[in-house]
Amino acid sequence: MGAWGPAIFSDDVATDVRDDYKALLEDQVPDDEATQRVVARYKSLDADEAHVLWLALAATQSQLGRLDEHVKVRALEVIDQGIGLQEWREAGSKELAARVSALTKLRRQLTGPPPPRRTVRRSWRYETDLAPGDVLSFTASNGRVALLYVARIDDSRDGAIPILARLDWTGSALPDDGTISTLPTRTQTVTTLLGDEVRPDSCLTYLARRRDPDWQDTGFSRAGDRTLRGSTDEAIRFSTGSTWSQLATRLERELTRPQQR
Repeated sequence: MGAWGPAIFSDDVATDVRDDYKALLEDQVPDDEATQRVVARYKSLDADEAHVLWLALAATQSQLGRLDEHVKVRALEVIDQGIGLQEWREAGSKELAARVSALTKLRRQLTGPPPPRRTVRRSWRYETDLAPGDVLSFTASNGRVALLYVARIDDSRDGAIPILARLDWTGSALPDDGTISTLPTRTQTVTTLLGDEVRPDSCLTYLARRRDPDWQDTGFSRAGDRTLRGSTDEAIRFSTGSTWSQLATRLERELTRPQQR
């Protein structure tokens, strides 16, 4: 069971259905077509998960004032016939009661007066003005400088977001363009207490909100080109993401740390 709680959307499949449906509406796909696409996308769900599609889709459509009659009928069948409750019975009486309560609430929502139709707009999308090959410098409060370069841009519906890689250089003055173009990347790998491998010297760097400070406002400056501007480096792997402010804070802490002799 891919659920972590009794609520309709405390379930991996349910959240995927909701997000996929909303994404289609954000892309201005007509209601009927959006419904058909989502149903087609999830038609191969396992038998013990198939009912989640109808519950999640009906709940989402109802919240948006776009409840499809066929989806409503299928969701009510799931609720009224107790489809999918066996796993909750096995989990215990308390868990079963909580799930039944969530389903009862959804039934009232589906059979009650529909809310006004809501307009669905795509949320703000961060699009960086950096390009693959750009080299950025960051100068800490003690004058030490770190260099990072834009390995590539991760362009998706969520944004055009730079993947940064740390260059293997630290000093108090910028190297010349010829040196910058030949600097290797740092490839440090750290194993966490949970056994996961992370690469602290490469990361996806973004703005979480429109009003958050971008790279120019957090102490970074363009310092040159690592490669021909516009080329990409697909070999750089990253395991972390951070805002520009978080990255600046991390570099400041690292660069001002007393150096071991």
